[in-house]
Amino acid sequence: MKSHLRIAIADDDDVGREFLSLVLSKMGHEVVILAENGQQLVDYCLQSPPDLVITDVQMPRLDGISAAAEITRLHDVPIVLLSGNELPRLIEQLDHARIVLRRFKPISYAKLQALIDEVVALCDAFAAAT
Repeated sequence: MKSHLRIAIADDDDVGREFLSLVLSKMGHEVVILAENGQQLVDYCLQSPPDLVITDVQMPRLDGISAAAEITRLHDVPIVLLSGNELPRLIEQLDHARIVLRRFKPISYAKLQALIDEVVALCDAFAAAT
């Protein structure tokens, strides 16, 4: 996987969305969408699949887990789920996903960098195994 990623972000919290966008941009990644809900995220990703999706779990219109399931049904894209709460068992819906990483909010700059590094390493390992 390349080190410069096209990343889709979804979070109904303006501050959280802007923080992720700012930090990821400073890390050299391109934020291709800032969605306010899961439906916006799905609509964008089905038209133009990103390299990575980072989504909050609890959002209006369509939650992050349902959005991830929709996206991975058609595109093989890594999904990172962020939640301020324990993630529900509904995560099992994501059996189509190649990678699902779960992290608790809030997330720091250092943890976000480590998360991106982990995604890249996992994607590279998956590609080498296939």
